[in-house]
Amino acid sequence: MDKKFKSIAIKGSISTALILVVGAFIYGLQAYSSAINLFGLEKVVVSGNSMLSREEVADLADVSFETSLFDLPLDSIQSRISKNPFVRSVQVSRQFPRTLFIEVKEREPIAYLNLRGKFLCVDADKFVMPLPSSVGMGLPLPIFSGFDASDSITSGALVTTKKLTQMVNVLTEIKRDYPRFHNQISELISNRENEYTIYTSENATRIYLGQNELSQKIQLLAAFWNTLGNRRTWADYDYIDLRYRKQVVVHERT
Repeated sequence: MDKKFKSIAIKGSISTALILVVGAFIYGLQAYSSAINLFGLEKVVVSGNSMLSREEVADLADVSFETSLFDLPLDSIQSRISKNPFVRSVQVSRQFPRTLFIEVKEREPIAYLNLRGKFLCVDADKFVMPLPSSVGMGLPLPIFSGFDASDSITSGALVTTKKLTQMVNVLTEIKRDYPRFHNQISELISNRENEYTIYTSENATRIYLGQNELSQKIQLLAAFWNTLGNRRTWADYDYIDLRYRKQVVVHERT
């Protein structure tokens, strides 16, 4: 029995000694690496960005070159980058020996918001963002108009007012089910009676949707357009009125 305990004690001593040796080796390696700056940051690699430039993401990271990769606070870097309204999520990692890798997943604007002459943009989740500094108003997006002070739209926040929700839902459905029509939309306007009107980019044809049953009216418009085939274009019509139940009233352009 004593031999068994003695054997266990010896094995435990050997294991402890090995742990101490490995720990000392790692500590020494880190100390040596720091002394010669073996892992000093030389490069920041950014991927997944389009709204934000590489320089903007790197500025948000706010790291100093030549800092050891071991000393970079990855959680703090991710937190700083995540505060930008265009960033949906971000993953930051070290790539030895001298690179910081930043993978960004951005929010994608689906429309511009015209707030009485001030422009912002919004994504499919109704998250409002400022204009992207890289492109400004240069994205091929429709414009949402007809907002007033009571709509309380703030940049960098999720906005769930009825008006903006309706507009986002209409545009999302059109983009999903009728992409060719989506590419023809120039503007979606809400008036004081909360009636919605689409303006096409081709000769500004007006499409009156009214207040309610907007999804059904979009489907009715698509069915109407499919019956025309290639014989007509939006430019042939001054307006298309869908405010009457299950009816399409048109006024041809003369």
